[in-house]
Amino acid sequence: MPEQFLAVVRGGWIVEGDAQLLKLLRSGYSGGGTREFEDVVQHEAAVNGRGMVDYDLPRSGTERIEMLLRRSLGYACSALAAVPEGRKWPVRGYVSLSSGGLDDEILTAYVTFCSDRPDLPRYADDLDVFAHEALLELSQDDAAGVLSV
Repeated sequence: MPEQFLAVVRGGWIVEGDAQLLKLLRSGYSGGGTREFEDVVQHEAAVNGRGMVDYDLPRSGTERIEMLLRRSLGYACSALAAVPEGRKWPVRGYVSLSSGGLDDEILTAYVTFCSDRPDLPRYADDLDVFAHEALLELSQDDAAGVLSV
């Protein structure tokens, strides 16, 4: 995983209001907070979301796909493992792969995190509706399993 993502994981998590945020990403976020969003889940997803570094990878091919997925999963699982115990709501990670770039010809990856709250809609209620991208949802238990392999 690229160094800047390792730094984000090492920076840890904070709670701001009701939002569970990665501390270093929160400090770099210039938005106005939860009032900009429909709910706190969407706020968390916006603050905690980042595109995965890919400038050092080939523009296409299996190697690009494998490296993007490996980096994204490594980051997502490491960040989920760093969520402090005893939080009121579990945090989920979302990794997406989709075509991007100026001509939608380059595979890109995006990773975000948000809480799973029984009183609010989930970040992605129906994963099957994502027809133009691959979207993976990871729980904290999933992350622990991946990291233990």
